[in-house]
Amino acid sequence: MILPITIFVIAIATAFGMLTFRAWELRTGRVKEGVFEEHTLPSFSFRQFERTMLYLAKHIIQWIVLFLVKHWFILVTKVKKLVADKWPKIHSYLEPKVSESPTPTKISFVKRAVLESKAKIKRIKEKVKEEHE
Repeated sequence: MILPITIFVIAIATAFGMLTFRAWELRTGRVKEGVFEEHTLPSFSFRQFERTMLYLAKHIIQWIVLFLVKHWFILVTKVKKLVADKWPKIHSYLEPKVSESPTPTKISFVKRAVLESKAKIKRIKEKVKEEHE
């Protein structure tokens, strides 16, 4: 309870001191009145903000997904190796089947982000396989 009161008293004293100093500057003529530079913020359109946020969101989500996928592939690779060594019949039953899917002609922003993520996931999967085999 004493800490917030102390901070409040210091803040009030500092504000009063700043006002007193500014009044002294104006009274003694050390600062010219009316000569202030206006600092305007650059105009930011909603579209620029939207594109920036989509870009940041894409990279943040990809980083989280790639982190989780990397550790998932490490776990799966270690389990597969263990299963292949201990139970070869079960390992032959769990072998993945290859399937092909057609690619769409027009790719939206989200689909492009998903395809980039898939490519990065494939690279991480290959790297994990190389490291743990």
